[in-house]
Amino acid sequence: MSDDKKDSEVKEAPKADKESKKQDSKKSLKASKDAEKAAKAAADAEAAAEAAIAKAKELKEAAAKASEEEFKAIADEIKEEAPKAPDVTNKRKKEIIFRREMGEPEFFLDKVDRFPKPILSEDEKDDITRKALSYEDTTPEYNPQNILDERFGGTSNYETGITVLGDELQAKLDRLKSDPEALPEQIEQIEQNLSYLDSLHENYYLGMNVFRTAKGGRKN
Repeated sequence: MSDDKKDSEVKEAPKADKESKKQDSKKSLKASKDAEKAAKAAADAEAAAEAAIAKAKELKEAAAKASEEEFKAIADEIKEEAPKAPDVTNKRKKEIIFRREMGEPEFFLDKVDRFPKPILSEDEKDDITRKALSYEDTTPEYNPQNILDERFGGTSNYETGITVLGDELQAKLDRLKSDPEALPEQIEQIEQNLSYLDSLHENYYLGMNVFRTAKGGRKN
């Protein structure tokens, strides 16, 4: 009984080995087919990418060419529409400028003042000569009465105003000096103001000497 069982197991073992080998061969065949399909798909994708790149390059070149042609067309159109400069100009209504290659135009022959007009006529020259020979000085006489009025003793109102201010400050200074409760700062400030007024009076006096000399000097 046991021998029959062993024989059956021996017979089943080679059968299982054959089936496993058959399955392995199917798997390897399927894997090779899948790899072939993947390689073909990759080649197709690469070819499509190269074709797309070539197409894009072609379109880019076509666009650049079209843009250049459009630019040339616009430039030609602008050149055609550019206004033509006039052959003759007469901006100042006196002189006429024309192109030398045209020759002398007809209107220039009819021009009244074709030759330059002299600056002065003979009569004008004679008149100027007579005035120069019989010269008469018409310069108004210098009279400084309005500069230094006699009512103020030959002094100006500017000097009078400075003198009045100086007298007021001097009286205030004398009053403060006689006051024992006066502050030294007040006395010093008034003395500085008096010195400043004296400098103003002296500067104005030196600047007005020319007018006082013309009038005959100061009255005081």
